[in-house]
Amino acid sequence: MSKTSDAKLGLHLLEVEITTKCNLDCRHCYNRTNKHLDMPLDDVINLIRFAEENNVQKFIVSGGEAALHANFRDLVDYIKVNKPNLKMVVQSNGLIGEMDIETIKAFNIVHLSFETDDSAVRKTSVKKTVEIAKRLINSGIYTYFFATVHPGNIDKIDWMVKIANHNSIDIGFNLCIPGDKEDLQLTPNQKVEVVKKLHQLYLDKRTLRFTSPFAAILKDQKTERYVGIKGGCTAGVAACVILPNGDVVPCPFFRLKAGNIYENDLKQLWFESKIFNALRNRLAFDEPCGKCEYLSYCGGCRARAYYQKNKLNGSDADCIKI
Repeated sequence: MSKTSDAKLGLHLLEVEITTKCNLDCRHCYNRTNKHLDMPLDDVINLIRFAEENNVQKFIVSGGEAALHANFRDLVDYIKVNKPNLKMVVQSNGLIGEMDIETIKAFNIVHLSFETDDSAVRKTSVKKTVEIAKRLINSGIYTYFFATVHPGNIDKIDWMVKIANHNSIDIGFNLCIPGDKEDLQLTPNQKVEVVKKLHQLYLDKRTLRFTSPFAAILKDQKTERYVGIKGGCTAGVAACVILPNGDVVPCPFFRLKAGNIYENDLKQLWFESKIFNALRNRLAFDEPCGKCEYLSYCGGCRARAYYQKNKLNGSDADCIKI
């Protein structure tokens, strides 16, 4: 792995799925697998060092359920002793809440998945999840909820926000991305309404920023001509994900192999991957995306565009402007 520290990657967020193991079987999970695979601890640590050396802003440890990695506590010990010079985030379905606070304090941020009690996509307890979040927050660990919107909870967005607000817990949302989960997709009209609703909830300071590329349209961030990438979809542009087997993919929802850290130098892969470069070449996107006045600040969701049309440069048919 390259040790060059002065190169500018522009890689703001590096997520590493350190394990495929999970204690749940959520239907809307993008990493559903029966294989149990852990990334070797030394390789996870090397990636943390790579992130530090290359000015990555956030390093996200996820899974599966990250806490089930065979050497999770060893990883925690490394983080606590070495105190990486970047924000360390751990994503969990709540299992991490069973660990002692001093262990969890290795991370700057805890991302807790959140779902309603009567959900058909996963087993959950709102009461328990709230208790875990409050315990972590009261111990000085920034913790927030993150929920995926699907047909089973679309009518409970306000309720979930109310629960979070009442307990002084931040909450964010995303939409279930197409793939093999067609029954979990919202209708086109529902998607438009949800995007507008979540953006307004953010403006009302009731939720975290809604990171959909379409927020650019709602904020009227258009330009007369394309002026380069200024925002929107970050997949392969400012972020990527590394899977337990070393495969590098553009984002958690867009699991198309761009390379492998055991076969390629990660820095070289970041600059030279045909997949990443195609995602960055927005002027080559199919119309209407490629000719849109919001192209610099949006670019559509590349995962949706690919899964809908099997093209890296396809247009996003879910666009709220069309």
